Amino acid sequence: MKKTLIALLLCVLSLNSGAQTNFSDGAGMYAGLLNDLKKSLFDNPRYNKTVVLDGKERRMFVSWIRDHIHTMKAYKYWEKDMASYLEFFLQRQTSSGMYYDYWESYKDHNVGQLFFTNCFDRQFYFVDVNQQLFFFRMPIEADLEYLLVEGVYTYWQTSGDTAFVEKWLPVLVKGLKYLMTDPLRWSKEYLLVKRPYSIDTWDFTSQPDGMTGVESLLYHIGNDDKTPKGIMHGDNSGMYQACKQLSDLFKVTGKENEAREWNLQAELFRNRLNTLCWNGKYYAHFIPIDPVPSHIKTDPIHALSLSNTYDMNRGAPTREMAASIINAYREVEKKTSSESVAAWFGIYPPIEPHFGRYKTGVYMNGAVLPLVGGELTKAAFQNGEEEFAVEQLKKLELIMNRNNRVLPGCVNTDGTAQEEAIPNEWGQAAFVSALVEGLAGVVDKNILFREVEISPRWIFADVNQVTVNVGYGNEGGQVTYTYSFDPVSKKIGISTKGSFGKAILRIPLPSQFRLAAMTVDGKKVVPSVEYVNSSRYITTLLKGSNHQITVILKL
Repeated sequence: MKKTLIALLLCVLSLNSGAQTNFSDGAGMYAGLLNDLKKSLFDNPRYNKTVVLDGKERRMFVSWIRDHIHTMKAYKYWEKDMASYLEFFLQRQTSSGMYYDYWESYKDHNVGQLFFTNCFDRQFYFVDVNQQLFFFRMPIEADLEYLLVEGVYTYWQTSGDTAFVEKWLPVLVKGLKYLMTDPLRWSKEYLLVKRPYSIDTWDFTSQPDGMTGVESLLYHIGNDDKTPKGIMHGDNSGMYQACKQLSDLFKVTGKENEAREWNLQAELFRNRLNTLCWNGKYYAHFIPIDPVPSHIKTDPIHALSLSNTYDMNRGAPTREMAASIINAYREVEKKTSSESVAAWFGIYPPIEPHFGRYKTGVYMNGAVLPLVGGELTKAAFQNGEEEFAVEQLKKLELIMNRNNRVLPGCVNTDGTAQEEAIPNEWGQAAFVSALVEGLAGVVDKNILFREVEISPRWIFADVNQVTVNVGYGNEGGQVTYTYSFDPVSKKIGISTKGSFGKAILRIPLPSQFRLAAMTVDGKKVVPSVEYVNSSRYITTLLKGSNHQITVILKL
């Protein structure tokens, strides 16, 4: 009896540990990066904590809902509660379809914030007297409505909770339609989302020198019918992704007509975005609708801004366009390598002599942003620029070494942390995603890892032996593989197990190898060849999760 109980306990412990996403020590530096990023994500006392809101305990990753959603791409691998904080904002959608950015308690502090909200149009804030909370929407922002779709989609993918999806689908639709109809957010001329002249997706513009007081505040983050505006590409790649995700969510709830409608909306957004905003090398920072204010000294067409990296991971550009964007970052890296640890700038070139109160090289105006580095690295791995991606991970290692193994939100050109920064968790989450979905190559193509893509890219990182575990924090699904490469015999061995019923296995062929022979479970197979820009992958379909694969690379 005692032996049976011990065996059961060991089994439970094994199952629980398997659900933890990790790389074995064989991954070397890359295992260390994943471990230290996870530690930082869970060590910040300000964030990733349980809060009681509306009488319910909710797991909050970052207090601002936009930041919370951007970090879900990492927390999903370890956290169980991926829904309750989203629900708190979804249920407070306004009658117009707008969401609020954040909440604050005014019971004990932040009374000044109530004055702050009263400076703006009533539509942008709400005071909940019963709960003693206030809610505010940055008037300039045009991203929350598509980000809440991403948040719900991520929760659905980690849970398969279609009841939650059905409950909130009307709210998500209302949010997107708000962006597509509100005169402060929608361009009837271009049929794209518009915003005032911020730096990319950020929440402020630059007020004229000498402006002070409330007038300065209203200009800095305000938005009315007189505020000059333009088209920012990142808002519209966000709409493209949200429409695709909404289509998938309608499909899983059996609403095929609505699924087709939102898939069509997605393709229309993509077509309009790529026609209007592509400057031949990358997405232009802004396409002016109204003249750019004279005090903002920028070239909106030829500035490279941070959402280019998000655009790629949202699937808006073609493969060829993605390669061009990555090459643009490579060119910036060459120009700045003698003066900056990395070319992950919020905008390049920065806006002279300042943008708002931020001088060049400070905060969004040209600081090195790990969130850009993480998104760029993931995009490079997945778009045929694997060696460039590994170079970015080496830059990450250097920056973390200079900051006691913690990745800051904003970094100086020497790799040290800036005083003012976005939450560290943004960049940390982006790099976790790059390591898991990019380097290790495990991508959930359905829900709960039932259908997966496995693209082990360790050969580019000179890792010859590693075991990879990838699972969600709710223990709903698991992918495990062990990878080995013998440089002498040129033999790759992969063993897979987990909960998936179907997998696309994609083995990269570095440029020095011409061909490859493959066996699956001892039987010869003829793999397909997939071209990803300048890279090649040999691919095969695996049914079930337990397999032994051998690949012999040929020069």
